Amino acid sequence: MPPFMLLAVVGVAGVAGYRLLSALARQGQAVRKEEARMRRAAAPTRDLGNLEWDEAAGVYRPHAKRDV
Repeated sequence: MPPFMLLAVVGVAGVAGYRLLSALARQGQAVRKEEARMRRAAAPTRDLGNLEWDEAAGVYRPHAKRDV
């Protein structure tokens, strides 16, 4: 009987360890995703210079450089 109890204890400990490690892995993945999102949000923006309204498209576009 004691070997079966030992086997049961080892099995329960193995399942608990697996669940703990998988939960930690999911948490680490979520942290890495959040860090990547924060890095993208903090990225410097491009300076487009002066903008002009494009009636046809209905958006602002960078001012076209015209040769005079």
